[in-house]
Amino acid sequence: MIRPLVIGLMVLVGLKELAFADCRAVAVTAGGRPVFGIEDLVVDQALGRAVLSAHDRWAVSEKAGGGLFLLSLAALAGERAEAVELSAGFHPDGGFRPHGMDLRVETDGSRSVLAINRRWTGDTVVERFSLSGDDLRHLGTVESPFLCRANDVAFLETGRFLFTSDHGGCGGMAAGLENILNLHHGFVGLVDEGRVRMLATGIGFANGLLPDVAADRLFVAATREDAVLVYRLSALLAGDGAAVPERIAVPGGPDNLSRAVGGALEGRVLAAVHPSLLALALHRFGHRIGLTDMTATPTRIVALGADGAGQVGVGRTRAEVVVEDDGRRLPGATVAAAWRGGLIAGSATSDRLLVCGDEPSGAIRSSGWAAPAVPR
Repeated sequence: MIRPLVIGLMVLVGLKELAFADCRAVAVTAGGRPVFGIEDLVVDQALGRAVLSAHDRWAVSEKAGGGLFLLSLAALAGERAEAVELSAGFHPDGGFRPHGMDLRVETDGSRSVLAINRRWTGDTVVERFSLSGDDLRHLGTVESPFLCRANDVAFLETGRFLFTSDHGGCGGMAAGLENILNLHHGFVGLVDEGRVRMLATGIGFANGLLPDVAADRLFVAATREDAVLVYRLSALLAGDGAAVPERIAVPGGPDNLSRAVGGALEGRVLAAVHPSLLALALHRFGHRIGLTDMTATPTRIVALGADGAGQVGVGRTRAEVVVEDDGRRLPGATVAAAWRGGLIAGSATSDRLLVCGDEPSGAIRSSGWAAPAVPR
């Protein structure tokens, strides 16, 4: 059912076929229990594994649990994949409910991890970790009023990272008002050795972000604008927040972003997009008003590609649908990452991953561009 629908969409808009023909759902467990709500993931290409960020949004807040999980990509060959809960020993006040995350490969080969923690107590912070093998060690917590609606995070250097805030107001009432009036108060911020400042404002639900230091670009998902915004990274860091970004229209509200390495998608920016924000809202929150049959919302993955031989985010860029599913295999994908010519996708409301393509391997997130020096 996936392939005909994707090809039809591509024919209508005159795009080259890059659709994946074979997609299947793989259930993810840890200690034999489902890992529910895989909101974000980062693939560690060199080690052939992925770090998953998950928590159960449908559980009672204090009992929702959640954590960071380590998954060998080889385990995705079967119908069920067993992960290791990395954060099992991490019990901060307010709990650990990870949201957006990033992984950086340091020059000595060690791994650093950032994870947004939307505590059940209502405040939001960024947790810093080191990762060696399956040993995750907490290094500290970044707290700031600017982080109250933080959504995603991306390394620039070890002590510097970017984050998105999906709303400008902190409380639920302020966020609700922004949604009702379609106000664009989301923003991108910078944390530099503990100091926090805003870089770009006026974004309609700033969601996933992906810096490309080598190309001097910053990709930001504007969910309520059906667009990926592309900024000149050096200009933002220099304080030119008024710079007008390039807009790449996408067929739905974009969520997390990643960069593909290898295969037909080489160099493409991948985005999980929500075809209908209304359908997504009913799927996530319909049970609160008695709509118990809202069990699925579509999954759509697009790849951003430059016209001709240009770079993505420079000049004309188009979005090509590479996966389309009615949601029965994976409802409402929130993240996608490429691997050995295929891809994997996760969802904030599922304990499954959608695996498309035959062989596991190779995608990177923002950590792939973390090594070059970044202008201060």
